[in-house]
This record gives sequence, structure tokens and C-alpha cells, in this order.
Amino acid sequence: MRSKMITRSTLTGVGYVWAFLSMISMGLACTGFYLPYWLKGTMGNNNTTVFFGTFRRCNYPTLDSTTGAITVISECGRYTTFSDIPNLSWQIATIVIGVGCGLTILVAFTAILSCCIKDIISRGVARLGGVLQLLAGLLIGAGCALYPNGWDSREVQLACGGTSQSYALGSCTMAWAYYVTIAGAATSFLCTCLSCHASREKSGSYGL
Repeated sequence: MRSKMITRSTLTGVGYVWAFLSMISMGLACTGFYLPYWLKGTMGNNNTTVFFGTFRRCNYPTLDSTTGAITVISECGRYTTFSDIPNLSWQIATIVIGVGCGLTILVAFTAILSCCIKDIISRGVARLGGVLQLLAGLLIGAGCALYPNGWDSREVQLACGGTSQSYALGSCTMAWAYYVTIAGAATSFLCTCLSCHASREKSGSYGL
């Protein structure tokens, strides 16, 4: 006998848009958070391009044990330990943005499942999802706003001509992943508004 689990969704037309944008918000926020292309600078005699994220970076200096010279390793990776993240602001940003991204993942997959499985999303659950998306947007936005406060660290100054300060770029420029993360937060706020009209079914009303 065929399972009755997959039936008509309780989502409204707005609800399907909400589910789709929830996935977009999750994709933007998580991609931007993971990729280290937030801040772009140069380092070394060859002006090698370097990138910083909150917990990852691309191209970093190391001491050549043979010649004693500083060389730049051309690869991307995360800091070895949490304490290696060069300043407190970036450590806090890593935590709050990470929590925000986790919330977007939770809501996005619940919303997508509700497109084909009935009774997952009631009006109350949709509004709860909207509240979580509002919280996610605030956390991600706060992390992005806090990120420039760490530009006064020695590691950043080495890549920014020695002139960067908190909320002052020096010779560095912002890179695309920072804006992608902000776009994820903005889309999460939009999803919060749509969630109020996402379901046609009231809490506690279930069909047979």
C-alpha cells in the first residue's frame, strides 16, 4: 500500500516562495561565511595577493628554515586553532555568524520538506521559522558589522600597508564573499516577512 506521507502541502503560494528564498538565504550565508574572500590585501616583495575571512585565509607568510627569509605560501586554509584567529572581534564574529548559519540551515530544510510532506508547517510553525530567520539575520549582520573592528590586528596590517585600523581599510579592499554573507542576512529578513503568510493550516488542525 502506498504511503500517505507525501500528500498535498499545507504551504500557500507565498509559502513556496518562502521555502525557495530560505534555501537561497542559507546558500548565500553559508557560502560567504566559509569562503575566506572577505578582505583583500598584498604581502611580500612580490605583492602576493592575500585574502582573509573570519576563520580562514588564503596565502600566508612562513619562515623558510633554509634561507631564513619570509616566504608566502599560496594556499587557503583555516586557522589551526580557534585561538589562532588573530583578534577577538573575528573570534566573536565566527561564533555568531556560525550560529546564524546553523539557524538558516534548520529552517531552510524544514521549509523544503514541507513542500511535499503535509502537516510539517502550520501557521505557528511557519512564524516560529520566521523568528529563527530574524534571529539568524541579526546574528549574521552583527558578525559582519563586527568584522571590520579586527582590522587593527598586526596580521591584517601586514597585508594592508601597515595603515589599517578598526573600520579603516588602509590599502586593502573588501572582497566579494563579505557581500555575499550580507546578502544572506538580508534575504533572511525578507523570509521573516514571508513566513507570516507561508501556511494555510492553523496549529493543531490536521487532516486524515
